[in-house]
Amino acid sequence: MEKLVPAGGVIFDIQGFSVHDGPGCRTLIFFKGCSLRCAWCSNPEGLNQFPEPLYNSSKCTFDGLCIKACPHNAITSAGDHLVFDRKLCNQCTTYDCASACCTSALKIGGYYIEIEELFQKIQRDRQYWGSNGGITLTGGEPFLQPDFAANLLEKCYKSYIHTAVETCGNIPWKNIAPSLDFIDWIFYDLKHPDNEKHFSMTSAGNDLIFQNAKRLSENFTGRLIFRIPVIPGFNDDEQTITSLAEFIKTTGKDEINILPVHHLGREKYTLTGRNYYTDNFIVPGNTEMTKIRNIFEYEGIRCYIGSDTPF
Repeated sequence: MEKLVPAGGVIFDIQGFSVHDGPGCRTLIFFKGCSLRCAWCSNPEGLNQFPEPLYNSSKCTFDGLCIKACPHNAITSAGDHLVFDRKLCNQCTTYDCASACCTSALKIGGYYIEIEELFQKIQRDRQYWGSNGGITLTGGEPFLQPDFAANLLEKCYKSYIHTAVETCGNIPWKNIAPSLDFIDWIFYDLKHPDNEKHFSMTSAGNDLIFQNAKRLSENFTGRLIFRIPVIPGFNDDEQTITSLAEFIKTTGKDEINILPVHHLGREKYTLTGRNYYTDNFIVPGNTEMTKIRNIFEYEGIRCYIGSDTPF
């Protein structure tokens, strides 16, 4: 395989002591940028691939210092709050607006980091993982930064660190392929078997996602575990679940992790200048989740609910 040129990338968080996204205790690395716009997304600060302003209007004194400091004229006043042109923010490398803010109303979400610096942070966590732990790349979508992901995974894999990736699958295969030799586990999201319904809630169809799932099942030698976010009224009916089970069987795999939708990311939407429009999603309870698990298991698919996994 052709050697990749070392590169850094843009992330928005590093979270240690996770026990839900792979075996043992893990360090999660949140990549910035996503190819989907799911209505239930809990990490809106990870959607854009570039570092961007996170604005808390409740802390703002409207002194205008950030407006004056911005070299791109990306900030305007709209009465009781500020508005940011995030396309212009994409051009920024200095983030003078956040430096000028005196009240912590404005911070920058996301930052560029070199592979070596990130690896040093990972190494510091290693003593807390136990025998089964490791790293999980999540986001956002890790494979939107393919060189960064592949080089980081290779460095960790060759250092005997267990590696896992969470992916939505909506990326070109050429972005995925360079990393496969260096991944132990992949968590692969499925949302809905119907292309139009999938588009209605994610802003993308599912053709590429299903194609990549089949290619992974044929080419990836590690553990492939499908995941489904359970969204009442969207993908929790028996017909949809049965269809997803039938698709999974065509891949030759037999594991699924079902995750109930939640609203834990609600407060972060205003920070990124977005409206939160998913309050109508009801969080499914144990009865609803168990019913879905029973359908999968009837179809011969091992099904794990939420954090109740054998990882």
